[in-house]
Amino acid sequence: MAILATYRQQCSQLIFRCFVTNTVQQMSTHFVHIRARKSPYVGTKNVLRTEVSDEKVPWRLHWSEYKAREYTASKVLENPPWADDSDATKIKHFNEIDGKIDRRSYMGEYEVEEKTNRPKNPQGRTGLSGRGLLGRWGPNHAADPVVTRWAKGRKEKILEIVLISRKDSGDLALPGGMVDPAESISQAVKREFIEEALDSDANRAKHLEKLFKKANSIYKGYIDDPRNTDNAWMESEALIMHDETGELTKDLELHADAFKFEEGGAG
Repeated sequence: MAILATYRQQCSQLIFRCFVTNTVQQMSTHFVHIRARKSPYVGTKNVLRTEVSDEKVPWRLHWSEYKAREYTASKVLENPPWADDSDATKIKHFNEIDGKIDRRSYMGEYEVEEKTNRPKNPQGRTGLSGRGLLGRWGPNHAADPVVTRWAKGRKEKILEIVLISRKDSGDLALPGGMVDPAESISQAVKREFIEEALDSDANRAKHLEKLFKKANSIYKGYIDDPRNTDNAWMESEALIMHDETGELTKDLELHADAFKFEEGGAG
């Protein structure tokens, strides 16, 4: 279900673009990841991560006693089409395009453990090894559409952003998802928005073609995601699409004012 979040915007669209950029970047971190160290591991009750303090997150800090708990979800070990082989030594092209799979990271070249051939999370230790709920060893790429428009019938300028309520946690999130093999970011953004926000309604999707053509990248990088492990992690590119007149998104059936972003934070 898609909903609308509103942002009370007293100045220009530029300020809102900065706000959205900051919001997207809060999904990630240029410092120390937090969500990627939470216990128990998402979707479980008893998979506890090895405790890692902020100071010990970076790999450059020598920590000989560090031993992360090993965990890969059973549905990942069943080797579905979206998952790698459980044996990382069978993968020969980390940091490269491997057939239809892009194993490159937005963060640059990542390290690969010599003995196990497992990639090392470029953001540091998480307290859990293996892949958890993620299918790929190394980066798992996602695409996130940031769709905005001005609220109608208001004296002050209020910008609205489309969000969804996550089924697994109930958290509000951008209506994005995983990038399929050989799929471009723009294709993934369009597909995910149609699936998540429009319930795969092809007729309504046709009216949004012009909107998708306006997409601009505002973030590309690591995501501080609770599914991350030492050897598998989420990365995303977020594309913003603003409907200035509201004409392109007028047919979106959304639950307005379900969540509000005020200046300086959410409330």
